[in-house]
Parts: sequence; C-alpha cells; structure tokens
Amino acid sequence: MKSKLLLALLLIAQPLAAQQIAVFGQNDYYVLDSGFALSGPKEPDRAAFFAAFKADLAQHAAYETTMDLVSPPPWGKTVGPATRGTIRFHPSFEKGFCCRLSLENLLPEHSYILTLNGNPAKAGNGLLPSSVPGNEKEKYYDFLIVRTDAHGAYDASLGVFLKPGDYDVRCYVKDTADFKIVLYRDFFPFQVK
Repeated sequence: MKSKLLLALLLIAQPLAAQQIAVFGQNDYYVLDSGFALSGPKEPDRAAFFAAFKADLAQHAAYETTMDLVSPPPWGKTVGPATRGTIRFHPSFEKGFCCRLSLENLLPEHSYILTLNGNPAKAGNGLLPSSVPGNEKEKYYDFLIVRTDAHGAYDASLGVFLKPGDYDVRCYVKDTADFKIVLYRDFFPFQVK
C-alpha cells in the first residue's frame, strides 16, 4: 500500500512532460521513469504487455494514428475556449492500447479521469469492465487519474493493459470534481492482439 501511495505522489510531483506510464488499473500502474518500475508485474500476460510497452518506448516507434480530442457535446462541460487535446496511438498493439496523450489549457494543477467508453452496438463494449449507471449494457473503463501542470497541460506516453479483441470506443477526459466530460473523441477503432 505504501508503494502505491508513493507512486501516486510521484505521479503528481514529477514534471508532467514525457511521462511514461504502464496502466493495469486506476490504482495499478507503473511510472517507468520513476525508478520503481524496473521489474514490472509478475503475471505472464501483464509482464508481456509491460515488456512490449517498454520496448516500443525504447524504439521511439512512431504512432500511426493521430486524432484530436475536442470540447464535449452539450452533456459535458467546457473548461475554456482553447481547451484541446491530441491522442496518437498504434491501431494494433500486443495485449493493450499504446498511445501518447497531450492535453492543453485545462484547469491548472487539477485532476482528471481518463476513460474509454463503449456502446453495446460497437466492438469492444463487452471487453470494458464497468457498466454505465442507468445503462447497464454500455460499458466503460476509468483507467487513470492524471493531474495537469501549472499551465493546465498534461503529456504522457500511456500503455493501457486491455483484454484482447477489436475495440471501437470513445475517449473521455472527465473532471474529478463532478465527473463531467471536458474533452472527448467519438468512436475510434483499435485492436488488442
């Protein structure tokens, strides 16, 4: 428990540019540049993903797909007129989703939840772990809480361990204060091998 608390404090205290985080759950992650992630997880599937993510980072592999995150539809909330984000990712990756997420002009030094959200009619919905309250067939995954810097920015390479399969999901950035969506990307496909 102490190590997870220490990792959480390091995640908040470190400079946010160029972080590298292997994510296995909202409270189960490794900050690769923290010095605590040298050995990684022990379970075979998780260890294989961790090794693939580290190798991808070491090779400086170019992300094949780039998409903008935009201000949300009416059911979200707008933080400011210049709020924006970019997600660059590999459309197919071994045992997870590998991306670089950059956010700008959000509230400074504020926490946000990163989410993958499905739809019962789209691929990958059943592979996400939680049901949307009031709409049990729709699934989502709040995979990490991040904190912006003093300028409202966040930038990190993220490896998110997921079940194998095809996905066609949304990406949400939600405010931890009220869980409203401040940035999103509508449905986009990727594959977990």
